[in-house]
Amino acid sequence: MMSELGRCLVTGAAGFLGSHLVRGLLDEGHQVRALIRKTPLELEHPNLEIVRGSVEDRDRMAEVCEGVDTLFHTAALLAMLGGSAASKSYRDRAYSANVGGVENLLSGCEAHGVSRFVHTSTVDVCFNSEVDLDMNEHTPYATNMSCLYTETKIEGEKRVLDANGRNGLLTTVLRPDGIYGPGNNVMLDEMFEQVSKGRLVATIGYPGAVHDHINIDNLVHAHILAAKHLGPGSPVCGKAYFVTDNQPRPLFEFMRPLIEGMGYRMPRIDIPYRPVLGFLRLWQYLHFKVGIPAPPFTPHEVRKLAISHRPSSEAAQRDFGYAPIVDPEEAMARCLSHYRERLDSVRSLTSGSRTDH
Repeated sequence: MMSELGRCLVTGAAGFLGSHLVRGLLDEGHQVRALIRKTPLELEHPNLEIVRGSVEDRDRMAEVCEGVDTLFHTAALLAMLGGSAASKSYRDRAYSANVGGVENLLSGCEAHGVSRFVHTSTVDVCFNSEVDLDMNEHTPYATNMSCLYTETKIEGEKRVLDANGRNGLLTTVLRPDGIYGPGNNVMLDEMFEQVSKGRLVATIGYPGAVHDHINIDNLVHAHILAAKHLGPGSPVCGKAYFVTDNQPRPLFEFMRPLIEGMGYRMPRIDIPYRPVLGFLRLWQYLHFKVGIPAPPFTPHEVRKLAISHRPSSEAAQRDFGYAPIVDPEEAMARCLSHYRERLDSVRSLTSGSRTDH
């Protein structure tokens, strides 16, 4: 049986997932309170209230939780560096945002009788970064953690699940991997940057390493569906779920329609990942110890590129009826249209600049 969501609070509402989730909730007719920090949310709607604040501010979170029925926590700090050399300030910042922020929101929920809490986690919490892995709801937490993001997301997730049933609050966790879609997306925007400048000349790791990504529309659908199934006696309460497009495939096969659709060739050189990993570890160490700029890719990110990890959405389908609403081919076609427009704009600006000279 599905529950009414009432007034919804979305943290990280100006981010890629948060902004799409706000729009998805508004499209369904819900009242939405959108929490942002500095980045504006370019959206107006009669059912939308935009508030400012940081999840690290306990008193402010108590204020924004007042009158809320359902909370979607999508805000996070992407602390992708780590290792034993990580500075205390970097570590403290990651814990303050990704663990302290969760604790502040849970405190606000309990103070104001919020009914439902949907927490956006990550597949990284179970990624041990050494061997190929098939993941399901029984996969244990990672113990071989290579970045502060993984470490702090595990701790934040544990706190959300432990809070289930406390003072009437019902909680659940979603674990996506590789969120993609047109616009303001870390993964595809980085790919576009490299392709448009002719820098994508090689792959790192094993070309056959399999991943299972999720389109932004499917992830928004999963969040809303999970929230609606948070009710007394529901199997969703107090559990964590992987959610994907249900189409595992090698990363560069996933990227192929975009790369070739923009008129570029697929990389034909494969670089073994272990030498790259060793080099990036040294770079990361020197970044923390000497103060050189951070590496363009972190050891954690390279490991994820090189090692197959296949999370299963079967439990999400069983417990709250999740299934992708957008086919991956259709989703990539939308992305291609978006990035072609961006590429045309870049070329137009470049051409105009040359003409001016």
